[in-house]
Amino acid sequence: MQYAKENNLDIIILAGRPYHIDPEINHGIDKLITSLSLAVLSEDCISPYVKKHPATVVNQWTYHSRLYAAARYIKDKEHMNLIQLVSFGCGLDAVTTDEVREILESEGKIYTQIKIDEINNLGAARIRIRSLIAAVEQARKKGV
Repeated sequence: MQYAKENNLDIIILAGRPYHIDPEINHGIDKLITSLSLAVLSEDCISPYVKKHPATVVNQWTYHSRLYAAARYIKDKEHMNLIQLVSFGCGLDAVTTDEVREILESEGKIYTQIKIDEINNLGAARIRIRSLIAAVEQARKKGV
């Protein structure tokens, strides 16, 4: 976070299941994001800074707890946004996406999801990330 602040970079919290850290699975999305002049942190770096908070869903998974905590942490941080990586349309991911969307949108943040099992190149992911950047910049210009 200090590096991003010193270099005037927005931060993307790249949230995913533990296996999403594997470059063969995530297709280098982290490198793509940094190539767009953004800093990248994982949700597990952020979640310890957040008090435990009840969710609107039954929350019995460690990853889900970290994900919700990271979403709560950034919801009022102007220069932080979250991208959630999901795979295989997993039933559990359907629950987390709804909860994360609700947390972020309650404070005017944009929810962005990338389904990594549907991409074989980064073109679609690049478009989604650039769209997020453009929407954030537009909101800043409007003073939202």
